[in-house]
Amino acid sequence: MRRRPNLVCACLGGLFLLTGVLGVRPARAQAAAPAVAPASPAPAPATIAPKPISDLDVAYPDGAGGDAVVVLTLTVERDGSVSAVTPSQVNEPFSSHAVSAALKWQFQPATRAGVAVRVRIRVEVAFHPPAPVEPEDAASPPVAPGDTPAPPRPQAKPKGPVEIQVRGVKVEPSRTASLSRAEVRQIPGTFGDPFRAIEIMPGVTPIVSGLPFFFVRGAPPGDVGYFLDGIRVPLLFHIGVGPSVIHPALIDRVDLYPGGYPARFGRFSGGIVDGETVPPATEAHGEYNLRFFDAGAFLEVPFDEHRGEILLAGRYSFTAGLLSLLSSDVKLDYWDYQARLSYAVTPKDTLSVFSFGSYDFLGQRTATDTITLFGAEFHRIDVRYDHPFSDDGTLRLAATVGLDRSQLPDNRFVRDRLVGTRSEVSLRVAPEALLRFGSDVQLDGYDVQFDTSTLGPAAARAAGLFPTRTDLAAGTRADLVLSVGDRLQLTPGVRLDYYSSQGQSAVGVDPRFSTRLEITQRLALLSTFGIAHQPPAFVVPLPGFQPGGLRGGLQLAVQQSGGIEYDFGDATTATATVFHNGFFNMSDPLGATQMTVDGCPPGSFPDDTLAGDPGAQPSSGRVGTCGPRFMAGKVGTDRSGGGGEGADGGGTNNTVNALEARTNGTAYGLELFLKRRLTSRVGGFLSYTLSRSVRTFQNQQFIATFDRTHVLNAAVTFNLGRNWRAGTRAIFYTGLPKAPDPTDPGSTRLPPFFRLDLRLEKRWQLGPRAYLSFVAEWMNATLSKEAVSTTCTLQGCQTQTIGPITIPSLGIEGGF
Repeated sequence: MRRRPNLVCACLGGLFLLTGVLGVRPARAQAAAPAVAPASPAPAPATIAPKPISDLDVAYPDGAGGDAVVVLTLTVERDGSVSAVTPSQVNEPFSSHAVSAALKWQFQPATRAGVAVRVRIRVEVAFHPPAPVEPEDAASPPVAPGDTPAPPRPQAKPKGPVEIQVRGVKVEPSRTASLSRAEVRQIPGTFGDPFRAIEIMPGVTPIVSGLPFFFVRGAPPGDVGYFLDGIRVPLLFHIGVGPSVIHPALIDRVDLYPGGYPARFGRFSGGIVDGETVPPATEAHGEYNLRFFDAGAFLEVPFDEHRGEILLAGRYSFTAGLLSLLSSDVKLDYWDYQARLSYAVTPKDTLSVFSFGSYDFLGQRTATDTITLFGAEFHRIDVRYDHPFSDDGTLRLAATVGLDRSQLPDNRFVRDRLVGTRSEVSLRVAPEALLRFGSDVQLDGYDVQFDTSTLGPAAARAAGLFPTRTDLAAGTRADLVLSVGDRLQLTPGVRLDYYSSQGQSAVGVDPRFSTRLEITQRLALLSTFGIAHQPPAFVVPLPGFQPGGLRGGLQLAVQQSGGIEYDFGDATTATATVFHNGFFNMSDPLGATQMTVDGCPPGSFPDDTLAGDPGAQPSSGRVGTCGPRFMAGKVGTDRSGGGGEGADGGGTNNTVNALEARTNGTAYGLELFLKRRLTSRVGGFLSYTLSRSVRTFQNQQFIATFDRTHVLNAAVTFNLGRNWRAGTRAIFYTGLPKAPDPTDPGSTRLPPFFRLDLRLEKRWQLGPRAYLSFVAEWMNATLSKEAVSTTCTLQGCQTQTIGPITIPSLGIEGGF
């Protein structure tokens, strides 16, 4: 097998460098567009826009000056509550003041043929400074003798937003703090991608800074599940440190469930990342962006008197052309697309077709051909039927077909063709009880193409791990959201999943239980417990890569946590959580690279080769004995006896051994999250995780290779006035565990890592709805390198670093 490690590093390095409240006169909110006229008689009635039933007055912010207009995009739920608010521009203190008020508004919900539906609307809030208040003495003229005093002038009663008690399910206790899309745009280093905000959440440990693969509370990347509208997605980000594979404007909300998640999520023993797409809008809406390395667009148009909606979005990269200017032998490309068509076929029935996909390619150009280093793509088509019940209930039936495919060097392909169905039902069976249940079935047909005649024995053994086959997964689940009084919410649930592959089968029973107790209006206690099963998984999530069979049985995780949540007011909240996860029968090569190898204990290596120099000759007189192992943090090191992969001599490949081995583990720690709304005049967050992850193999316990004791994310954003905003983010975490180093015997960890991200934005409002922004952003502006391992040779030991992984970016964004 040809080796191109230096080329890969150069290609990725090139990508990294290129891509990279006292008011007298209130403001009055009014709809930015007139309400939709009632539909004329037709088989599929039009959508009637929601109508406000609470006071939409917003008090003029204390300390502000001048007039201002803020256009808000509201997501109005079927019960009339407002679940999300996004300002079209950041103009403090007006925008954050309007957002805080709008979240408390209540509407008569939008309807279609008398049935409530979830929609997005735009509302314009106009602010005017209060008129000066005349002193009472000066306002009353002297009273002449014998005259009757004039009655006192009526005093205007100050108005403010009406406090609305919203009926519905409170935030899931297992969900970490959510960020609105407007807030995500302000986080330096995320480039406005909602999925990129995952890395700032407590409990999340990066493999390498900037790379989109994470350990979540000790669970490896391959055990973390990605979902979009309930559809399983194989990966979230483009190759290297690229953007997410879904256009940001399509995402309504992204939630991270690090453990103990609701019963609707299953078949993953780690965390869950769940994205929800935006509901249909009541008017046309579009967004666009252009950066040095890619361009994207989003368009949403209602049609047929709002009975239907067409949505198109996508992104295309310029990296191939840019890299060719610097390195003519490198080719890198990516693109993605999303399309949605929905139509109300009857008064209570809506059909939708949602299609999305992604493509990535990294290759080396030669005089006669382009050699593939890595390629990946996936596609999904999801057909849905939605039916709302009259009493706070919904039904969704869906069918999905998809294709996942990855390409590796030497004409190696891994493909997954899938088909599945799912049902999702929610019913309010009592005023204080919401029942949620459903089922799903999925068939995955894996097709593997390996040319074993040109590969060494180790690669041939790897081919055996991914055989051609058909896997079946079927499950059913239910949970009950029960409110006990006004302060306690209980959510018991259970999943039952059946797995079948290559003549083997297994069953997973996963109970779940969570509680939320509101001690006061500001203070709440949260707890979660859950058991989760998963078949064997690959190292990281990649399209089509899924180890074959159920050899060794299912992985098992026991997840539990407890915490407190406090609302300080003024858009500031804080949470503190302790967690403990137990992992059993894990297939985790990344976390267990220090396991026993060929009879040698953790921290050592068979002395027939030096880990830092696979081609080196064995030390004299020590052939077959165990020597120091210096590759903590590296997976897949070739240890064939001097000849590389495929050489004679019976060498063993570490990756194959690690994929087939099973370990147990535990992770525990403390998570802190403090946030002030990032769209405030001064906003920011502090996210901190103190944790320890341990693995056990053959009765030997050791710290997991990825373990980082401290992980800290901190950011602050500023409104500089005149529609300028700036922000910075600092990331710090401790180094990876360090294998024994004869040159530094007292050192147990690699050096820590620190990086700084920067963001600057200037926005121009071109009208009530249209805007244009200039955005400059730089991930890893400090050009920090990260230590990933220690390599020892006969000449001594030295720390191996990667990077700097950095992305400077200049671009424009706009919308209407």
